[in-house]
Amino acid sequence: MVSERVKRLRKNPTILFWAKALLNVKMMNIVVTLFYLHRGLTLSQVFFLSIVWSVVNIIVEIPSSYLADKWGRKKTLMLGSIAFVLQVILLFFANNFWVFALSIALLACSYACFSGTDDALIYDTKKELKEEDKSLKALGTYYSAQRIFKIITPVIGVFIAKDLIASQFIIIIAVDLLAALGTLFLITRLEEPHHAMDVAKQEAGVILDAFTLIKNNKGLLRLIINRTVLFICSFILWRYFQKLFVDIGMTVIALGIGWSLFQLAAYIGTRHITHIFKKLPIPSRINMLNVGMVFSIAAFVATWFIWRNPYLLFVWYSGIAFCEVLRWPLFSEISNKISSSYNRATTLSLMNFIKSILDLPLLFIGAILVSGNLIFPYIFAGILACIVTFAIKLKPHMYKTKSI
Repeated sequence: MVSERVKRLRKNPTILFWAKALLNVKMMNIVVTLFYLHRGLTLSQVFFLSIVWSVVNIIVEIPSSYLADKWGRKKTLMLGSIAFVLQVILLFFANNFWVFALSIALLACSYACFSGTDDALIYDTKKELKEEDKSLKALGTYYSAQRIFKIITPVIGVFIAKDLIASQFIIIIAVDLLAALGTLFLITRLEEPHHAMDVAKQEAGVILDAFTLIKNNKGLLRLIINRTVLFICSFILWRYFQKLFVDIGMTVIALGIGWSLFQLAAYIGTRHITHIFKKLPIPSRINMLNVGMVFSIAAFVATWFIWRNPYLLFVWYSGIAFCEVLRWPLFSEISNKISSSYNRATTLSLMNFIKSILDLPLLFIGAILVSGNLIFPYIFAGILACIVTFAIKLKPHMYKTKSI
């Protein structure tokens, strides 16, 4: 007979899926850079907001994941949901850099509470249910959640904000607030899975153990660099893509429709991640996607100088973003398998902590470059992507995982 606890545990992936989906409604995202500019910020200040994010993330990333390991995954996710609700509320009133910075700081706190913790909750749920072999499929399904509403919200968002006026932005913020409250409600319905605790290791310090794991595992360090640098490249380009495409003649409506089509492709891709390059080991699949990113960046830069067609450029930009999206569940699968259950959330979040360290110089360079020419960040991202893809590629023999 199936116990009540097992029944509740089986609901975790579904509950977290829809919580993640609502968390990522973010209808504002399709016009967020244009919103910042409307409220008086400069394009360079938009990049500086991302630096604020990184600084706050550096401060709270490890404490939040330590909290997840010691206090509980569910409680930490609830804390992150509350921070997310507060940051959306601030957008109603933000009209200068410092208020936006506070909103971004709350968003960074929310992200820190979720990063690693959500993966760990799914993985530990599967482990307790003795379904650990299905973790990649579960992670792929989970990561697809952040795309499901985005298939339609960009189109809805651009139709609402087509004139880019104050009242239209307020409507979009209100929709995002309702979605944020929905996330908080769903998180309260989760069942906390067991995560094994070794007393001796606990006494030695969970965080110290996670640092030691990375220090002594060259494959893990290579994994972190590969994961974070290419993500930052993608993020730099995402940070101002709306401004770029509008400036070269793409309408806001066309941008929203194009972004919705991208989200549909990303949803399908992550949902069926187990079938992509399925005959290759996971590290090799990531290497293939990295090559796809490099190709797409190169094609974008070449098209920019040869034939500046906004729709063809959008295809190349979507290729960059698509390859990046597909990499994440693959990275999560490796990371979960090579970290211990008792400190899994801390180890995964430590990766995000290192990402935030790398964010500071790279985003600062991006802020300087974008003020010179809109294409300069693409060239910079292309150089970084080439270095990582061909000089720091993943080697499958370094990631021989075992059941943990």
